[in-house]
Amino acid sequence: MLVFIRKFLFFISIISISYSSYSSGITFTETVKNITQGGEVSTSIEAIPGDVIEYNIDVLNSSESVISNIHISTSVPQFTALATIITCDDHHLPSALRCQVITSEGINQLGYQGTIAWQLFGKLDVGSRARVSYQVIIK
Repeated sequence: MLVFIRKFLFFISIISISYSSYSSGITFTETVKNITQGGEVSTSIEAIPGDVIEYNIDVLNSSESVISNIHISTSVPQFTALATIITCDDHHLPSALRCQVITSEGINQLGYQGTIAWQLFGKLDVGSRARVSYQVIIK
């Protein structure tokens, strides 16, 4: 969701995450950073049209068992479009995980607007963290 307050844009994002596990203790966080203005990583930011925003979605396994079949889904926020092609950044994923980026239209290119999903294959060990991210530009 996009909210205008005093000519600034505020973003609210909805994330859907599913996984296979027999215990609780899985933590999901989403942070955002205004790349253009060089702001700090936060859970909320201020931005104006033309700014590039980076969203990071973290999965922390603080349970007592490994988790697998991790599927993370979100949408490019309204009034924005992808600023970069989405990749599976290996330095944010443990070596036991592989990643595939999926879009609802099968398109992963600059200007895309729609649903984004990451399917993480393999297992996320106890105490391990995985991160996926994407950048958008505000229209």
